[in-house]
Amino acid sequence: MGKDRGRGRRNHHSGPYNKSNWRGQKKDRPQNNGGQRNKTTPQQKSTLRENQVGITEFTNPEAPGFTGILKSRFSDFHVNEIDSTGKVLELNDLSVPKVAIVAVAEKELDNWRQELEAVIGPEDWQDIANLAEAKHDPKLDQKVEIDVTSLDKEQRTQVHQLVKQLYKGKLLSTYHWTATGDNRWNFPGDYVTFLVHKTNLVTSDVASTLAARLHLRPSQVNYSGIKDKRAKTTQKFSIKRRTPESILNAARCQRNVQIGNFAFQSNTLKLGDLQGNRFRIALRHIAKEKRGEIEVALESLRERGFINYYGLQRFGNSASVPTYEVGVALLKSDYKLACELILKPRDSDVEFMRPIREEWLKNRDSAAAAAKIYGDKFIEKKLLDGLARFGESDYSSALRQIPRNMLMLYPHAYQSLIFNRIASRRIREFGLKLIPGDLVYVEQEKSVDGVEEQVQQTEDLEEQKEAETSEDLPETVEEEEAIEEESLFKRKVRPLTAEDIASGKFQLSDVVLPLPGHDITYPSNECGAWYEEMLAEVGLSSDQLKHKEKTYALTGAYRKMIISSSDLKWSFRLYNTPEDTLIASDWELLRNIPVTPEPAEDEAKYLALLLEFSLPTAAYATMFLRELLKQDTSSASQTQLEKEAMCKGETEKEVEAMEEEVQAAKEAEIEGEVQAN
Repeated sequence: MGKDRGRGRRNHHSGPYNKSNWRGQKKDRPQNNGGQRNKTTPQQKSTLRENQVGITEFTNPEAPGFTGILKSRFSDFHVNEIDSTGKVLELNDLSVPKVAIVAVAEKELDNWRQELEAVIGPEDWQDIANLAEAKHDPKLDQKVEIDVTSLDKEQRTQVHQLVKQLYKGKLLSTYHWTATGDNRWNFPGDYVTFLVHKTNLVTSDVASTLAARLHLRPSQVNYSGIKDKRAKTTQKFSIKRRTPESILNAARCQRNVQIGNFAFQSNTLKLGDLQGNRFRIALRHIAKEKRGEIEVALESLRERGFINYYGLQRFGNSASVPTYEVGVALLKSDYKLACELILKPRDSDVEFMRPIREEWLKNRDSAAAAAKIYGDKFIEKKLLDGLARFGESDYSSALRQIPRNMLMLYPHAYQSLIFNRIASRRIREFGLKLIPGDLVYVEQEKSVDGVEEQVQQTEDLEEQKEAETSEDLPETVEEEEAIEEESLFKRKVRPLTAEDIASGKFQLSDVVLPLPGHDITYPSNECGAWYEEMLAEVGLSSDQLKHKEKTYALTGAYRKMIISSSDLKWSFRLYNTPEDTLIASDWELLRNIPVTPEPAEDEAKYLALLLEFSLPTAAYATMFLRELLKQDTSSASQTQLEKEAMCKGETEKEVEAMEEEVQAAKEAEIEGEVQAN
């Protein structure tokens, strides 16, 4: 907020907004194409559109739609996790718990010193006392080393107690033979839980960085679900036996991450250990004269809900290589094609990756291509390493170098495509009425909790292009699970009869649609046949989803067809500039950082719609907003809409200046977040 943006970083956005300031930065921007403006970005060339992944229908197509820009800035999109008890998690406590030193009587301390004299003599104690009084010098290795290998655990504990009590806060005692330091644990639970508030970051990246700093495997940093990247989000993490202070220190190296609300529990967090998410969203560039129509659309959405489509994030960021195409190749055991699709050049690539892909496609030298990708977070890097290791034609073995949770994103994307297409056809042909053969859960009160969890664990990985390493379960365990799960999904649902429908006990929001699999119940009506028809389009059947390789087998699952949000709230908000902050994040509330003051109505240039609502796990807020706006939510569509909304009645030069303002505001937002840390 107008502060210096940090040492060594650009400082030209640090002042308050005004048009001359932003336009004045134009000369500093890199010019492409001989100084001509590049009006079409690579991402816009091949960004997936909703109709390409089966998203075509609305619960109320007659309700008026309107223009509203989603995620104009990532501060327009806030997500707070709702834990398994129904509590909305908010970062509001930065205190760091520490183990209190329980005082031991002086006589007892003297007895300990005598018992330990053979290991820690008077000279050692004098060295320790001198160290406690010495001035800290970071250039020196200031320590006193004592060999305690001859002591038992109780005696080593006594050494720590002596040092802590005699030299409170001045010295830290650790065991050199223990990689993690002091192996005693005096907190009330084995697992430390804490809230992570992140901005414009992927959840798995935050976890991986914490793991690296704490000398852990990424799988040892646990969380309940993946949150949106381009947003400000708050969620719970858990780590076993690492002190809150060490976790805080590990987090300090990450920009745009704040942690707090430490607590302790006896069990780790698992994917799916949450009820849902609370969203606070600003839609910008609302037409002021449309307020009445917008109110009608909001009431309709609250009453009818929205189709529970899988959002565009599920299918990757490239229309030329959607993730479901890789999934089909894997399900058909065409591993060569799967590898080629993963490594295929695409317009939406990060800049350095495209020439690497093109070179591999031409030369098929995987080792050379892999050497040009630094780090180990990219799927492409893992696959290329596998090809280099096992041979350029051993595609099956190379694919197994990709962690299973990442690899299964591809088959699950194909399942999601089928679900979207079935949901659209069901609504298009039968409308919003129940029909005999529709599926409902046998026990309505349990509904989604026990059934969809199998798939939700992967649904929470929608945006996880870079994920932690995971190990496959041993075959014996997998076989036991397969026996236990056999027909589980089939027993969880039943078809509605005409009598059920006539009773009035069921609503459309009770209906579930299957995700295709080899152990699933399909609707006993016309919809059931659609699944096999769609699978046959790519040469598959439900039986073939029981893959010869267990890694790729799809049991199936169920998903609600219609979702509603009963706690939907809204308000309208005036603003003047692209950089105005409209919603306060947890961090801003905690630090008392105010949002941009709202201007008077006769002075305001723009209008925003502020929304607040909750959704269950695996439901997409973008699909909620799509029903409201009646617009495509793809990034390309939103970019074009924002440009059109800002440029009405403007000259070409004014349009260019406005585009500069918007881009500069977005860059300033990133710079501001860096400084906030």
